[in-house]
Amino acid sequence: MSELHFQPIKGKAREILKAILQAPEVSSCSLKNVLVIRLACEEIVMNITSYAYPDGSDGYLDVEIKKIDNRIIICFKDGGVPFNPLEHKNPDTTQSWKLRPIGGLGILLAIKKMDAIRYAYEDNRNILTIEKIIK
Repeated sequence: MSELHFQPIKGKAREILKAILQAPEVSSCSLKNVLVIRLACEEIVMNITSYAYPDGSDGYLDVEIKKIDNRIIICFKDGGVPFNPLEHKNPDTTQSWKLRPIGGLGILLAIKKMDAIRYAYEDNRNILTIEKIIK
């Protein structure tokens, strides 16, 4: 299991994503699986670093990465404002991209590409867990 801690997180999205992708549990996956995991993690990390701490604080992000049998499980924990991406309204993908308002598509893609996703708000922390079955 890899345990990563980031603080401060402002402006560190690329650094955080790079560390997640370099974790042995992820980097040992096939390129196809890494690309899917990257898409989901990039969206999650961008949302946390951009919106979790609107008061201007630098905040923190803890990431736990596990490989159990044929699954990669990544758990994101932050102390930012509560946000459950599973309750986020999905964008209308039937509209032309020119007419669609910005936002929401990344969350939708992350949810669709993962095999399981769970959210909880416990002890004043957002806990978002994603799971990908690797082949």
